[in-house]
Amino acid sequence: MVHGPCGIINPNAPCMKDGDCSKQFPKAFREETEENVNGYPVYKRRCIEPVRVGKHYIDNRWIVPYNPWLSKKYNAHINVEVCASVKSVKYLYKYVYKGHDAASITLKNDDIVNHDEILNFLDGRYVSAPEAMWRLSEFSMSDKSHTVIRLAVHLPEQQAIFFKEGQENEAVERASIKDTTLTAWFKLNLTDEEAHEYYYADIPQYYVFDKPSTKWQKRQRGGQKVIGRMPVVSVRDSERFYLRMLLLRKTGVISFNDLKTIDGTLCETFQEAFKVLGLLDGDQHWHDTLLEAARMQMPSYLRILFAIICGFGEVENIPDLWTQHKQSLSEDFVHRYSEETGPFYALAELNELLKSYGLNLRKVNLPSVDLQCDLFRLSYDAIEEQSKANANIEKLNSEQRYAVYKVLHAIYEYQTDMPKCFFLDGPAGTGKTFVYSTLLHAVRGKGDQAIAVASTGIEATLLSGGRTAHSIFKIPLTLNATSTCNLKPNTSEAKILLDAKVIVWDEAPMTHVHAFLAVDRLLKDLTKCDEPFGGKIILLGGDFRQVLPVILRGSRSLTVSSCIKKHRLWYDFFVMKLTENMRAFDSEKEFASWLLHVGEGESGVKIQLPPFCYPEIQDPVQQLFSDIDFKTVTPEEIKGRAILTVTNNLSMQINNRVLECMSGNEVIYESIDNIVSNDPQDQLAYTEEFLNSLTPTGMPPHKLRLKPGAIIMLLRNLAPSKGLCNGTRLIVIQLQKNVIVAKKISADNNNESYLISRIPLIPSDSNIPFQFKRKQFPIRLAFSMTINKAQGQTFDKICLDLSKPVFSHGQLYVGLSRVRSFDSVTVVSPNSEIYNCVYREVL
Repeated sequence: MVHGPCGIINPNAPCMKDGDCSKQFPKAFREETEENVNGYPVYKRRCIEPVRVGKHYIDNRWIVPYNPWLSKKYNAHINVEVCASVKSVKYLYKYVYKGHDAASITLKNDDIVNHDEILNFLDGRYVSAPEAMWRLSEFSMSDKSHTVIRLAVHLPEQQAIFFKEGQENEAVERASIKDTTLTAWFKLNLTDEEAHEYYYADIPQYYVFDKPSTKWQKRQRGGQKVIGRMPVVSVRDSERFYLRMLLLRKTGVISFNDLKTIDGTLCETFQEAFKVLGLLDGDQHWHDTLLEAARMQMPSYLRILFAIICGFGEVENIPDLWTQHKQSLSEDFVHRYSEETGPFYALAELNELLKSYGLNLRKVNLPSVDLQCDLFRLSYDAIEEQSKANANIEKLNSEQRYAVYKVLHAIYEYQTDMPKCFFLDGPAGTGKTFVYSTLLHAVRGKGDQAIAVASTGIEATLLSGGRTAHSIFKIPLTLNATSTCNLKPNTSEAKILLDAKVIVWDEAPMTHVHAFLAVDRLLKDLTKCDEPFGGKIILLGGDFRQVLPVILRGSRSLTVSSCIKKHRLWYDFFVMKLTENMRAFDSEKEFASWLLHVGEGESGVKIQLPPFCYPEIQDPVQQLFSDIDFKTVTPEEIKGRAILTVTNNLSMQINNRVLECMSGNEVIYESIDNIVSNDPQDQLAYTEEFLNSLTPTGMPPHKLRLKPGAIIMLLRNLAPSKGLCNGTRLIVIQLQKNVIVAKKISADNNNESYLISRIPLIPSDSNIPFQFKRKQFPIRLAFSMTINKAQGQTFDKICLDLSKPVFSHGQLYVGLSRVRSFDSVTVVSPNSEIYNCVYREVL
């Protein structure tokens, strides 16, 4: 294709402007194709000898971009350009969708304007070329996957009506005898008991609203793709807003008055009804919780609950809460001492419990006490501790004894060339926890202070006097390279750190290096010493084969760099290794050897499972509980079993399946969710139904389904000093309206039970582009849990669900190491060869 020499052949050609070609022909010669500033390419044009065409000479400068195949197929000159930029693509789309020109006119006759807006729109409508092609090809121009039914939400006698001017009275009369979808739902509940099972928003799935008769009629088919939608109501429209909230929570309602009747009492307003349900912010819920708990539990457990409420509950008036419940909170001390001094002892214990949340009596505006006794202080009998240390030392093997004496020598016989920072490395079964216990007993046996911390609450409970590292050092939840601990000098917590002879930190590999840097800064600041960790003797321990710090959407390199082993701080540590497995039976030692091979394997290599670990039944629930009759089973029979999964969603599905198998009445606790924002428009953007549908990592579900005897797991450190830590498994004893009574799964004494209340929870998941608060019991079912959550726990029997493969370092190793032998583990997987993920650079 050749562009004619415009100025020579036809000076009046359309492409000529002011004597020049608007298409910039002839083009310049060019050795390579390049993109110019306007986004269209400047094509390669070789310099060749011109060719004579008629009386003109033509060369490559006149060649138009073309495609020979298209030109031949359509027998037409077609200009073919490369769309190499957004600008050129937009240019093409403008012409594709342009359509014909249209003008809007208005007819005027004798000063009367005849303007029909709808008709004008239809007259001015045009069909674009792509739409015409789709219509000719009989393709669907639009598709509706679900039918959306709009449901009325209105106050009594305030439904919307439509009328023409001058017909107001007729419209009001017509509306008075016709039902809206809401009032028709009330009448449906009067006559149809089946409708009592469904919430107002779910009714369209099972019933059809007949507009002529304004009645809900039973749906015969097709309800699977029907969605009921209530309009969004601003919180400023207070009564209608709380009416809508109640419709989300009550079934079988027969009238507006029934909707605001709670426990047989008719409330004056919908807001009051919502408040009586305990779903509105305010202290009444906490008063109701303590009153309910006082009828079931001893004062000592009631004080733990009171401290939890103060630490998490966002209470407006804590002194009033104490005053109204002082008698039940201090009843045991009143009997032991006197009516005057009993409450002071209760306050003293509360002061100790509040320290777990960085609080004290003064900070919560309660009366300060100064009892001259050691009743509530954590103290150890030196003689008893030394006796335990001596007994443990006799059981140590050579590697363990070397580690214990090496640290003790650094504490009590320090020399300038000796290290002060130690790391105890060893795989599962080598007795790391036994070494920690021996060392702690030995130091405390000499009358000195020793601090035991762990990266997780579960590991902390395994150590004598153990606490989480975040609670001891006040490490911030959001960390960066310059983070500092929120612990002030000249406080009792700082004095404990200064007095400590040794700090033992278990499961260190799963803690982000930024946490260690923050603790390093804290100890240097407290001791006024520039040595690593302020010159304090510190023993870290763990297994780098296990899960590393979790980095959200982090790559392999980011995960590895977050590990302490890849930081300059690591060079200050003296590493001691444990290699001898301490398990008693040969089968256990064989399993430990195979497990070590898994933990040190090559990433991406598939591991061959022994035949007895890969059964024919590939259903995890049947695999783990097939030998159990759930109608007669006791919690003690299933507490040592767990199904471990890779993802949270899968574990929650399995938990609900197991709960359905259990006998007993199911109780459903619904949360109250709202946006954390001062802008009322945010509440309109994110409805409560949408927030209810979310279950971020580390959060309880909106609908928490429980039965007595169910196994649950805590999602927050409620009372670390009492062993109620994030990850602690418990057995449900009682299910009340405001309180759940549960006992620790390891407790032999049935009376050792604790009280759990609803608390406000804010997810830390940064995948969500907004913050919302969920008021719910901080627990989840724990028949199944993720592999990461199971780290630090030991089970009698597990089923490892690998229907989805592991995706992070150490997950397979951690999952398999939750038991002691091959007989205790089965694996659900597409095949007997399972994928392994190992970052060998951290080993």
